[in-house]
Amino acid sequence: GQVQQVTTFLAKEDINIATMQLYRAARGTDAVMVIECDKEVPQSVITDLVELGGVVKATYLGLKED
Repeated sequence: GQVQQVTTFLAKEDINIATMQLYRAARGTDAVMVIECDKEVPQSVITDLVELGGVVKATYLGLKED
């Protein structure tokens, strides 16, 4: 359910996922989702992601411009 919830939310925000990786130590434990997007993700979207049920933390790493 969590993967679907996050991907559906990003799709509604018109944010395309380029790659996604999911890690967890064992069944039933917390997971880490790493998502690479095709465009910059606004801070408001990151904030809203944390408000989704089950999302503990969302961190955005953008490209550093010269």
